[in-house]
Amino acid sequence: MIPYGLLSQILLFILAGSLTLTYIKPTFESISSIQEKIEVYQDKRGEIELINQTLAKYIEEMNAISPEDQKRLLTYMPNTVDTILVPRDIQAIANDAGVQLHTISYGGSLYTTPGAETTNLLSTPEPHAFVVEFDGSYDQLKRMLASFEQNQYPLEVIELNVEKEIGGFLTVSVKLVTYDRMMPQPVTEPALQ
Repeated sequence: MIPYGLLSQILLFILAGSLTLTYIKPTFESISSIQEKIEVYQDKRGEIELINQTLAKYIEEMNAISPEDQKRLLTYMPNTVDTILVPRDIQAIANDAGVQLHTISYGGSLYTTPGAETTNLLSTPEPHAFVVEFDGSYDQLKRMLASFEQNQYPLEVIELNVEKEIGGFLTVSVKLVTYDRMMPQPVTEPALQ
């Protein structure tokens, strides 16, 4: 027998309201929160898929480089700079240009030189400096600079000082930079014990 009185209807209404507040509303909020997380997950997954597709495209392009071209790249920008070979090549260039070579000195890595800019250590190849001093005519200087441009690996002129001497000869000091592909490793401090 179901009572139909006003009191029973009020109690049923209160029971329905409390059931809604204690069970149904938190369940809907939980479902809504889960749905929002699913949407965020799907968005992030879509972004990751785009990144993976781009990465796969770059890997495919990298693998499409022929072994001969990879060898040329390694010649053009070696893993490490050979500090004996580069001065020997500069000396050969100087001999071909006909200049009187005085000195060739290795200036070190520009990343480890005191006061050098070290902000993007891991994003660019490491530059190595060489300083060359020689005497010659203006035409010999032009031949020397043109030979730097046509070298097998990059020899970039970053400083050029020219002084005129008696008899029309020039005394030249050139600071050259060449690069290697091995990214410099950041210097880490030893752990204190």
